[in-house]
Amino acid sequence: MLGLTVSHYRVIGKLGTGGMGIVYEAEDLRLPRKVALKFLPEQLADDADAVRRFDREAATIALLSHPNICTIYDVDTHEGRQFIAMERLDGVTLKAVMAREDLEFGQLLGITRQITAALGAAHAKGIVHRDIKPGNVMVGDDGHVKVLDFGLARQFRLPGSNQTGLEGSTIPGRPLGTANYMAPERILQLPLDPRSDLFSLGVIVYEMATGRLPFAGASPSDTVTNVLDREPEPLTTLAPDRPLALEHVVVRLLAKRAAERYQSAEHLAEALARIEVPPSTLATRLLRRLRPAR
Repeated sequence: MLGLTVSHYRVIGKLGTGGMGIVYEAEDLRLPRKVALKFLPEQLADDADAVRRFDREAATIALLSHPNICTIYDVDTHEGRQFIAMERLDGVTLKAVMAREDLEFGQLLGITRQITAALGAAHAKGIVHRDIKPGNVMVGDDGHVKVLDFGLARQFRLPGSNQTGLEGSTIPGRPLGTANYMAPERILQLPLDPRSDLFSLGVIVYEMATGRLPFAGASPSDTVTNVLDREPEPLTTLAPDRPLALEHVVVRLLAKRAAERYQSAEHLAEALARIEVPPSTLATRLLRRLRPAR
């Protein structure tokens, strides 16, 4: 693909490969900007279910416009293969950020608030992401967060709305997604609920705060059992330097029953707004900035 012109985009590099797509960096030949082109892998070109999910991702992102959600520019085909042209994001995934450093509380809180804002925008349009995890969150060098990969997203019926959901499929007995970040109702394949995204966010916050996943087991089946039946070790037990107020938020996010969680991203945002960055964290950040470079 390198060097090829696809529609009005010239491919200049490869950004990454995942189970549901290959992403290339390209130059827009009409506008002065770089873009990311996501192609469905060749081996899935004849997979009707994979094609539907790919189409659904494009249709879903097209409904959304928010500073914390990756923007889509175009959908087209090249030699029979569909691709999505979207904004080229600078930065690394949250998964990579957590692998290389322990997050200061101010960073953790800022990332959480931005993911919450993105989820609020999606839910307001009747969209459940269904695959919120660190690998689907990009963090820029300036700390700006973008949520991406809406390939598993589905629409739910908003109260008082006559809209219908996006076409999709469900494989009986095998919910699509990553078990470590799935809400109990997702594992049980119950009706769509935006509060399941908030559960997934709770897992991310716990992981950012402690460096550990709250429900990870020795096997996928153990993880599923933990999500359904067991409570995680208290956050402040593993990370005593984290504020108790954060633990209270996470406990509510990780409630087994959706009715016991925050009922919307807006309610979660209000709770996060009441959490202040401890002075010690601010002082540590200031000292790091003043410390001479080696």
